[in-house]
Amino acid sequence: MHIAMDPEIILQKLDILTTKINNLIEAYKSEFREKSKWISKQETMRILECSERTLQTLRDKHMIRFTNPLGGSKFFYLRKDVDSLFEKNVNGKI
Repeated sequence: MHIAMDPEIILQKLDILTTKINNLIEAYKSEFREKSKWISKQETMRILECSERTLQTLRDKHMIRFTNPLGGSKFFYLRKDVDSLFEKNVNGKI
């Protein structure tokens, strides 16, 4: 049995689908931007529940990417790396 659909209804459904897809894309972009942010040493230690010395060890062992743009003790860490380390620690892989 073949049911003919009104072209106007098809276009409305396509508009709804397009809107949903665009919303998903924007949500993904937003999450990606958030995970690409650099966060402070203090925030990193809070998330990982670790000491400054443990964080130094993670840097020394190249287990976490960091930047030190101004030199001195101002370190910043990539949020997605911190989240990844947290997940590994929760799962007992570190």
